[in-house]
Amino acid sequence: MDKYAPVSSARKFGTAVAVEEPIKPPVEVEHTQLLIDGKFVDAISGRTFPTLDPRTGDIIAHVAEGDEKDVDIAVTAARKAFDEGPWTRMTAYERSMILYRFADLIEKHNDEIAALETWDNGKPYEQSSSIEVPLVARLMRYYAGCADKIHGLVVPADGPHHVQVLREPMGVVALVIPWNFPLLIYAWKVGPALATGNTIVLKTAEQTPLSAIYVSNLLMEAGLPPGVLNIVSGFGPTAGAALARHMEVDKIAFTGSTETGKIVVELAARSNLKKVTLELGGKSPFIVFDDADIDQAVELAHSAVFFNQGQCCCAGSRTYVHERVYDEFVEKSKARALKRVVGDPFKKGVEQGPQIDMEQFNKIMKYIRLGKDCGATLVCGGDRSGSKGYFIQPTVFADVQEGMPIATDEIFGPVQSIFKFGGFSDFKHKGHVLMFVLFTGKYAPVSSARKFGTAVAVEEPIKPPVEVEHTQLLIDGKFVDAISGRTFPTLDPRTGDIIAHVAEGDEEDVNIAVTAARKAFDKGPWTRMTAYERSMVLYRFADLIEKHNDEIAALETWDNGKPYEQSASAEIPMLTRLMRYYAGNFLVYSRICYHCFDDFYPTLTSLPSSETYSGWADKIHGLVVPADGPHHVQVLQEPMGVVGQIIPWNFPLLMYAWKIGPALATGNTIVLKTAEQTPLSAIYVSNLLMEAGLPPGVLNIISGFGPTAGAALASHMEVDKIAFTGSTETGKIVVELAARSNLKPVTLELGGKSPFIVFDDADIDQAVELAHFALFFNQGQCCCAGSRTYVHERVYDEFVEKSKARAMKRVVGDPFKKGVEQGPQIDMEQFNKIMKYIRLGKESGATLLCGGERSGSKGYYIQPTVFTDVQEGMPIATDEIFGPVQSIFKFRDIDEVIQRANATRFGLAAGVFTSNLDTANTVSRALKAGTVWINCFDVFDAAIPFGGYKMSGQGREKGIDSLKNYLEVKSVVTHLKNPAWL
Repeated sequence: MDKYAPVSSARKFGTAVAVEEPIKPPVEVEHTQLLIDGKFVDAISGRTFPTLDPRTGDIIAHVAEGDEKDVDIAVTAARKAFDEGPWTRMTAYERSMILYRFADLIEKHNDEIAALETWDNGKPYEQSSSIEVPLVARLMRYYAGCADKIHGLVVPADGPHHVQVLREPMGVVALVIPWNFPLLIYAWKVGPALATGNTIVLKTAEQTPLSAIYVSNLLMEAGLPPGVLNIVSGFGPTAGAALARHMEVDKIAFTGSTETGKIVVELAARSNLKKVTLELGGKSPFIVFDDADIDQAVELAHSAVFFNQGQCCCAGSRTYVHERVYDEFVEKSKARALKRVVGDPFKKGVEQGPQIDMEQFNKIMKYIRLGKDCGATLVCGGDRSGSKGYFIQPTVFADVQEGMPIATDEIFGPVQSIFKFGGFSDFKHKGHVLMFVLFTGKYAPVSSARKFGTAVAVEEPIKPPVEVEHTQLLIDGKFVDAISGRTFPTLDPRTGDIIAHVAEGDEEDVNIAVTAARKAFDKGPWTRMTAYERSMVLYRFADLIEKHNDEIAALETWDNGKPYEQSASAEIPMLTRLMRYYAGNFLVYSRICYHCFDDFYPTLTSLPSSETYSGWADKIHGLVVPADGPHHVQVLQEPMGVVGQIIPWNFPLLMYAWKIGPALATGNTIVLKTAEQTPLSAIYVSNLLMEAGLPPGVLNIISGFGPTAGAALASHMEVDKIAFTGSTETGKIVVELAARSNLKPVTLELGGKSPFIVFDDADIDQAVELAHFALFFNQGQCCCAGSRTYVHERVYDEFVEKSKARAMKRVVGDPFKKGVEQGPQIDMEQFNKIMKYIRLGKESGATLLCGGERSGSKGYYIQPTVFTDVQEGMPIATDEIFGPVQSIFKFRDIDEVIQRANATRFGLAAGVFTSNLDTANTVSRALKAGTVWINCFDVFDAAIPFGGYKMSGQGREKGIDSLKNYLEVKSVVTHLKNPAWL
């Protein structure tokens, strides 16, 4: 197409020619070593690597090359600074003042910092000195102002409980920053991490280490204690990978390419399941309608793609222009590109410097060749600019078609691709097609089941008062068989007999379900209903659950083995409560204001009595935030889309509610996989949800197995988010599958080994009963079970004897029989696992005080088992048994028990029993656990967030925090013309 008169020679670019003789930068390189524990040091290996001037390819300096050994030392320094140093014990105000002083120092050294940034990166000095470095100072002052405004919440809860939701620093965080905006991304990461009281190990990009090292020295000068910020320069496969898989790093934040982001998530999952934040690649659409001011649109589109040499993750690299103004837009875009000044970035007026290095230069030139080979029209540019360095002409392609490499791949360079569209629906489709978007004898052990009194399993099971109605998959509003026709048996854990054969979904069924959910989200009525209309569906669902309480409870008990009284009186009513919580039970709050540190967590005032609470379906608010300059900024909370959910077998319906409640309240559609052991109750209540008016395809239920149906969900490219509750090992697999596919966000609620700590001032009888409940509830099959009972040495013997007596009184039997406290374990696999741990406990030298054997001759019943004299390191002390096995430890003082309680890879929950308020406050803040119960245990209110530290999960269930799991945050920035106020 010759109508755009393509340009093939650099001579036609006018002033857009690279400067041959580079200007000497007005700065000296002062620091090239690693910064560890407040000191500049060489790498352990002694190795260095060159950092290059992209204007010429010449060496600027040799920088210390950190690797795994240096990362270990840096992490140790950060851990010591967090656990022992002054940083976490400073007041928030004191921390904020350090960040304020840091901002002042950045401002004072603006020119030197900007010169280093330009020299090492190649971006125009005017951009560095006038925009980016001032913005770094601005960001530091913003986060300094947030440091003393991190507020917890006091939330109402059912029953006599005082509930505080605290925001605590995570610990040692790893930060990995990119080369395109070294200082800005440094500020984006260091600012919030320090404001919230964490310590840091930061890896610079190997291409651009100098400015981050320089400003980190200023941060030390501002008063940051040693070890709080550690800088390791080095390479991704060595230093970066070491950080991502380090077992003592509590969280990692990475900015860079999508492919590397996948690797970071996999390494985090394979190590300690550390939390991961990712800011990755993009292929952003820039859409110009036919009613736009074309001159303004051309200039803005030009800036959107060519800013920072096109090396910007959010570059508007897909320019969609309406067909009626397309030709005019292309010609004016060509003219603007030809005027763009390319040259030495230290020269005044230069708009575009060199690309970062030869690798990036070659990558961009490859895509330019591919653009021409694929039939796109090269309107201008496409060649090297100058003879030195990594300069590329501003390049514009027209007649770009979907599927071309320049249309689908992130080029990360000065290449504008202009597409034509005909209508709104056309661009809407195109805008969504890409992926970016010891025995002592003193306790008289019991070895026979005959000594357990009433704790004997009932031999003849009671007939459940319910019939199984639904055993098929629920897809697109209909009950259907699996494509394969296969079924699997679900068993009665009281006997091992088959209850029913249930459809066995696999990858094919998951694909169909995801397609139905995608259609329901993209085209169905659900997302177009008002929030009030969605809330009414959930209200009607809650009413139907209440109406069918007894049948649902019977199914739950029959399929799972938990006591019917527990199902009928506690769990099913809680299911109803949760649905009303998320639906929006009474609009009771008169005012909502948002903290500056977090755009989502509200402070709620004018609270009602504890009998009514605000739900969330019609109370998900966005924000309007002030911004520098004439801009109207909206921060929107949007549904994610199709979410995959995988629920466990120990609390099938409660976990069902914890998952679907917030997902539906926020407007998503769902594909949910039930546990293969307990599919019946979830299928039953999902039918009630259809009856309540949920549109077809909004909720789809797949019964099946983890390696087939579960893996298909986790790896599905059309699933936008996945939430999983289950074992830590399976959680790792889910994260890896999500990372290898489309990097979908993952929420995990995983295993635990929760400490239950009894101090010597406690009421022993109450403590014994509560510790018994904390462990044996739900047959011990509870992720947050208080399975490590720590008792002060002064009351240890009394506690042990009373715990034995209580366990001996525990009634084990048919869960349908009134008064039964403990039913069978879920299945033979779990039964055998628990019996193995009981054997290991005895073999390891712990004292078996009572229990330890099978109860009865049918089903999967186990005697309530108590071990004493348990020592750290024994398998029953470290591993999640998930059964009725209580392990009792002895401790001497508060510091010792805190250290021992935290010495685990888990961090889900903890219990503290004491009458001393100071003790309660000290221990609750020191314990690394997502929930700390004081003088109570297993309080699961709808408003109380639940989730774990460390390898016990990522994200929170229930309460307002659960909504974040299912919402995307979108910033919409609109330019204001002559605003009356800012």
